[in-house]
Amino acid sequence: MKCKINKSVLQNMLAKVQGFTERKSTLPILSHVLVEAQDDIFRIKATDLHTSIQVKAPCEVEEGGACAINAKSFYDLIRELPDGTVRIGIDDNAKAHIDVEKNKIKMNVMDPDEYPMVEFSSMDRGSPFELSVIKSMIDRTIFSIPSSAESDTKYTLAGALLISGHDELTGGYIEMVTTDSRRLSVARFSVDGKIDMGEGIIVPRKGLQELKRLMDSKDEESNILLSKDSIFFVSPDTTATVRLIDGKFPDYKSVVAIDAYPYYTRINAQELLSVLKVCAAMVSDISNCVRFSFQKDKTIVYANNPDQGEVETPVNSELHGEEMEINFNPRYFMDCLAYISGDTEIRLKGPQGPCMIMDNGKTDCKWVIMPMRF
Repeated sequence: MKCKINKSVLQNMLAKVQGFTERKSTLPILSHVLVEAQDDIFRIKATDLHTSIQVKAPCEVEEGGACAINAKSFYDLIRELPDGTVRIGIDDNAKAHIDVEKNKIKMNVMDPDEYPMVEFSSMDRGSPFELSVIKSMIDRTIFSIPSSAESDTKYTLAGALLISGHDELTGGYIEMVTTDSRRLSVARFSVDGKIDMGEGIIVPRKGLQELKRLMDSKDEESNILLSKDSIFFVSPDTTATVRLIDGKFPDYKSVVAIDAYPYYTRINAQELLSVLKVCAAMVSDISNCVRFSFQKDKTIVYANNPDQGEVETPVNSELHGEEMEINFNPRYFMDCLAYISGDTEIRLKGPQGPCMIMDNGKTDCKWVIMPMRF
């Protein structure tokens, strides 16, 4: 293989694929990317066997070929080289020769035939969606997916349920649901017509993170394709897919039924968010909770840390139902309130029950938070 490509173009390509590699695997080749040059097109493919990506760009190919090269080392090297044309060649001794101006580097490579297959064969069965819809749902729900360190959770909770449906009042919709068993997030957006996604798909957390990162790059003419068994990111120069979690997501609809929460209070979301930020700075990691005292015309938020002190702040509110006190994790509230600009409606079951947070007067996003012991 012998080719020439612009340094900044190559750097951007390598930056896109970093999150799709796996450095901790027992398979060393998964920490590599597959580099291909053919017909004046330069391609980089990466996979961790769960997420896969291919990026391409025009280049000058003198001799076609391929190699597998360590993703992080290659990216770190290219990033530090001066701007200009990068010349890449592969010799028979399994070395990549990388030249930019006076810089001449040799890097070890692996046999490209050993690289796992990266294919996107089922893209033609997907339904297109605007990036803004999917990205907004990810932003509002991803924080309640348990991290990989929380190994006590069920496997199917390690991702987001993406499901479509039809409501007589609002028409067709697509919904994203996540839970870590201590809180549950639901984000719904209306769509035109009906979309058949079966019983829904479960997209793993890492896949969502990488898709969101690609969406943030604002590639022109890019969108998301959804089908019963796949999710794709597609743009003119980038294609990525996520291997879905096989399993059944817990039944969540009864948890977010409004009728299950007979009491509610209305309160300014950003005012409450500001108060909770102060409380979160006070509480300890061991006792990470605040007490909400829901009263007729105010909500008193109280936090205590034996080593630091205490905070007690009243916030104007309007309670419909009986007064009660409940303890909650303040950071769970903060994650939700960040997406509400006006008043929030906090619906309650009782002194020992969970609460449900909504944007006042809207039902497209709901967050359910379990109580804590003070």
